Amino acid sequence: MLEDGTLCQYCGEENAVIRCLGCGIPLCNTCVKLEDYGFGCDGCKIVAFCPDCFSDPNINTVLKYTDT
Repeated sequence: MLEDGTLCQYCGEENAVIRCLGCGIPLCNTCVKLEDYGFGCDGCKIVAFCPDCFSDPNINTVLKYTDT
């Protein structure tokens, strides 16, 4: 959770709740894109991206392993 009053740097309209793993900007619940990162047999972790980083396979490496 981010400090109260921090605005989303993607839309600039809502309060931010988390930072993008790729670029670090604060994001609101509407703009955040979540990705499921697997770690072999040991489990997985849900990570947050802004829409731009989510769509970039150099940042969101899960895209390198999915069919489009």
